[in-house]
Amino acid sequence: MALFWFLHLYLSQFKWITALLQKHSEIRMRGIDLPDDLIVEVLSLLPVKSLLQLKCVNKSWNSLISDPKFVKLHLQLSTPNRNLALVQYDRPDCRVLTFPLNHLLHNPSTTIPTHQFICKDNIQFQVIGSCHGLICLLRKSYTSDHTNIHFRFWNPATRVISKELGSFQQSNYHAHDRHRYIFGYDNFTGSYKVVLMCSGKVKIFNIGDNIWTEISSFPRFDHDVSLGSDRVNNGVYLNGTVNWIAFQDDLSCSTYSWMQRDTTLEQYMIILLDLGTETYKQLQPPRGDGVNLVVPRFEPTIAVLMDCLCFSHYVKRTHFIIWKMTKFGFEQSWTQFLKISFQNLQVDNNFSDWNQYQTFMFPLCLSENGETLILASSLPGLCQVILYNLRRNRVERTKDLGRIWSFAKDYVESLASIR
Repeated sequence: MALFWFLHLYLSQFKWITALLQKHSEIRMRGIDLPDDLIVEVLSLLPVKSLLQLKCVNKSWNSLISDPKFVKLHLQLSTPNRNLALVQYDRPDCRVLTFPLNHLLHNPSTTIPTHQFICKDNIQFQVIGSCHGLICLLRKSYTSDHTNIHFRFWNPATRVISKELGSFQQSNYHAHDRHRYIFGYDNFTGSYKVVLMCSGKVKIFNIGDNIWTEISSFPRFDHDVSLGSDRVNNGVYLNGTVNWIAFQDDLSCSTYSWMQRDTTLEQYMIILLDLGTETYKQLQPPRGDGVNLVVPRFEPTIAVLMDCLCFSHYVKRTHFIIWKMTKFGFEQSWTQFLKISFQNLQVDNNFSDWNQYQTFMFPLCLSENGETLILASSLPGLCQVILYNLRRNRVERTKDLGRIWSFAKDYVESLASIR
C-alpha cells in the first residue's frame, strides 16, 4: 500500500515514470516481485504516452499493456486527455491534425502547430467521428464514372492506423445522393461499426467482419437534412447507439423547396439506432414551452455534451438554444440547457447570402468543469472556435483558420486499435 501511494504522489508531480522504474528495479534486485494486481492498477492510471514508453521495460509489461483487457480497463480508469481532430484542405493536400483541448481552453489565441499534421493525401479525407480514442477517416477518390470510398481508423495517440476497410463504389450518376456516416461501438459484440444512410436506406459496416449489411426493415425516412454541411450533422454516437436528425416520414421535402422556407421543430425527429440489436426508435425534438418553434432556415444539430444527447437550433435570428436530454432515450426529459443571445456571442445575425446559413455555428464540446462551451463557427471571416464561459457570460475566440474548424471532432486518448 505504501508503494501504491508513493507512486500516486509521483504521478501527481509528473515524475512517476522515473520513480516507477527505479522502484521496480530495486524490488526486483531484492528478489521480490510486485503483485500483478498492483502493477495493473498503477499502469491503468497512466497516460498513453507514458504507457508506450513503459512497454519497453520488459516483455511482461509489453504483453500486459498490449492486452485487450488492459486496453479496455485503461479506457475506463484513466483520466481523459481530450483532444480535437481537425481537417485542413490545402490544395492539393488534405491533412488531418490533432490538438489538445486544454491548450485551446488555456490560450485561445494560440497558434495551431503545423508540424502536428499527421495524415496527408492528395484526394480527400473527412473525419466521420471518434469512439474510444479512434478516429474514423473517410477517404474518397474519383474516376470519370464513379467514386471510390473507403475507411481507415486511426489512433493519434499511438500513431497506429488501420488498412483500408469497408470499400465500396458510388456511381457518379448518383453523385448528388446524400451519404451520411456515423462511427460507433457495439457494446454487445465488442465490435466497431460504421452506419451509412443514403436514399432512405440504412446500412451497417461491421469492422470485425469487414462486410456491409442493410437493415431491411428500416423505414424510408427523409434523411437529407444537412444542406451541404455533411461534416457537421451526420449524427453522434452515445451509449451503444447512433443518433441522427431526419424529417418526419410524411414530410419528404426536396432540398430546394426546404431552402426556400422556414421549418418548425415538429417537422424533425431524432432516430436512435441500437448498434447491438440493430433496432431503432424515433424521438421527438424538444418543444419550447409547448410552442412549436420556427427554425429560420438553419438546420438544427445534435451533439454529445458531458455524456448527454443535446439538440441545438436558432430562434428568430437572435438566440442560440441548446436542449439536453437528461434521461437518454426519453423525449420527455428534454430540458433547456442554454439560451445565448447572438449579441452575447458577438456574432452578426445579418445574413444576406444563403450560403452563410449553412453550418453557421454548432457545439463541439464542453470543458471538463462544465464552465466553457466550445462552439465552432464557419461563417465567412469567422471560421474559428468560440469559447463561451457560461458562468461569466464571456466570449473568447481562436484565430481564423479557414474552414478547418467545421470538420472538427473531439476525442480522448486511448490504446485502442483496429488493424
